[in-house]
Amino acid sequence: MLKVRRGRRSRPASLRDVAAATGVSVMTVSNALSGRGRIADDTRRRIRQAADELMYRPNRLVHAIRTGQSGTVGVVVNLSNSYTALLVRGIHNELARSGRLPILHFTGVDTGTARDTNELAHLHRLLDHRVDGIIFWPSDETVPASYLHEVWDRGIPLVAVDRRLEKTNADFSGTDDVAGGRLMMDHALALGHRHIAHLAGDLRVSTFAERLRGCRVQVGKRRDVSFQAIECGLHDCRDRVLSLLRDSRRPTAILAASDLLAQQAYEALEDAGLRVGQDVSVIGFADLPEAQWLQPKLTTIRQDFELIGRNAARLILDRLTAGGKAGTIARNLRIAPELVVRGSSAPPSLKHQ
Repeated sequence: MLKVRRGRRSRPASLRDVAAATGVSVMTVSNALSGRGRIADDTRRRIRQAADELMYRPNRLVHAIRTGQSGTVGVVVNLSNSYTALLVRGIHNELARSGRLPILHFTGVDTGTARDTNELAHLHRLLDHRVDGIIFWPSDETVPASYLHEVWDRGIPLVAVDRRLEKTNADFSGTDDVAGGRLMMDHALALGHRHIAHLAGDLRVSTFAERLRGCRVQVGKRRDVSFQAIECGLHDCRDRVLSLLRDSRRPTAILAASDLLAQQAYEALEDAGLRVGQDVSVIGFADLPEAQWLQPKLTTIRQDFELIGRNAARLILDRLTAGGKAGTIARNLRIAPELVVRGSSAPPSLKHQ
């Protein structure tokens, strides 16, 4: 049995120390620990045991020089959303399994413009740190490929999360938003609602546009349903809902493109003296923690943010395994969402059917 004297070390154990403890060459140790070369199983086990007992840790700087990879992945995500922690946890855990380290940069500062002006600076800073790939949550998905020219010039793999960068070759990890829109509408129709409104959000954002498209696909099959989509944001959604409720043919169901818009609908209904789930049903999208704080709890479309993060990391790792270069054909991983029924949705009252 191999015995290694551990004691107190004034410096980290090196490959040379492991080689001396096992009686093999430094090259053999290097190959055994990296999984390269043809080495007998027994020898490989002895080397790994010695490395563990000596508490050997690889020199990342040397590794980066030899392989051209730093072992890090840049992550630029929005800090203003409550599900960011789940997204980052998925990214971190998947990267950690491969021995890679995420370097985080957070956006979300309200600059009054569609594009967060810090984003490009974050991307350039990550490139300066020689990251192997970048996972990016864009504030503006309409940017052209030239916006990311330095990323592409260096051949760095890039994955967009939540919002697709359609004008670039970036890979994408997100939700099947069209399917989510269908689920919302199917649930309202199955309950018997025939007067339905949709709070669509900002339709310049692809996630919102695709959710509306899913709603329209399903309602387009029905001739007995009145449907209207209202483009609105958090600043004006409440007032738009109040206007709807003053109409004699007010909706019996409100489908919101996000849980935060659904929360605005709750407030408008309270202002109008109407009860959520009894006078008007409300359905949200995302299943944020806020969905269960509302009373009654919000029926919503659940997105798996942790899995979105894991998938983003897998797309990066696949690119790196294939040689560390960005591909010419973008790949998309979309997760099927799930309907979560709670107290905010019910059949319409008899007087409004």
